[in-house]
Amino acid sequence: MAMHKTAAKAVGASALAALVLTACGGGDESESSEEGGEMLNNAGTLQVCSDVPYPPFEYFDGDGNVVGFDIDIAEAIAESMDAELEIVQTGFEGIQSGVALDSNTCDIAISGMTITEERAGNMLFSEPYLDDNLGLLAATAADVSSLDDLEGLAVGVQADTTGATYAEEQGYEVREYSDSGLLIQGLESGQVDAAIGNISILGYQAGESDTSEFIEEIDTGEQLGIAAQSENTELIEAVNEALAEMESSGELEELEDTWFLEGDTPEEGDAEETTDDEAAEDEPAEDEGDE
Repeated sequence: MAMHKTAAKAVGASALAALVLTACGGGDESESSEEGGEMLNNAGTLQVCSDVPYPPFEYFDGDGNVVGFDIDIAEAIAESMDAELEIVQTGFEGIQSGVALDSNTCDIAISGMTITEERAGNMLFSEPYLDDNLGLLAATAADVSSLDDLEGLAVGVQADTTGATYAEEQGYEVREYSDSGLLIQGLESGQVDAAIGNISILGYQAGESDTSEFIEEIDTGEQLGIAAQSENTELIEAVNEALAEMESSGELEELEDTWFLEGDTPEEGDAEETTDDEAAEDEPAEDEGDE
């Protein structure tokens, strides 16, 4: 089983370890257009739910196009199925709960989503395409050197993520944000002193920020996967075949290097300004985060 080491920007160790992919056996070597149509909501089009922005997995570039590591993978999958790619912007709650898939909002979901037992009960997951851990990012002025320093500090997380679950289980003073962009804004503006989330995201942000620093990796052994409706085994098999081909050809490793190592990626477009009132809407109830 091949393992490829990657690292997020500004994280000096093998913060992102590699992917573990297993070729899917059985079935024909190639899908016909007719067979591809039966797997999809709309024949000839692969609709992909993704929570944008979530750099470097998915975000808007300066021209307003959705780009990122996940998007490149989605494009390769669509090409392998001889289908056009359509990105459907979807809130992460709808993605991780399986609601977006069950309502036929999209065919597959790819959004830096960790495979968990609970989520696997609501959808089919592909073979993992990236190994990931959680990480701790803190404001440089917060005097945080480890997780032990978080007592009494405000810790930001993205709602409905494994980072949020971890922070709540630890009993931290948690403030939730609806997306990673708002989470980073909250850290940079001083609404929170630290942030906990996937190391692939926070390590990337650390490399882009002069006001925050990556503090610590939290070894949770997470793996990211692509999801389809629970009964759509044919589609998830096609996804696995595409991922296995990308793995064997070296394309997947090249994408990892591009998005997590080299830093030669499109600049983010200007995000919409968030007012204090809008940001406050993402603040949790006072007892949120306590088990």
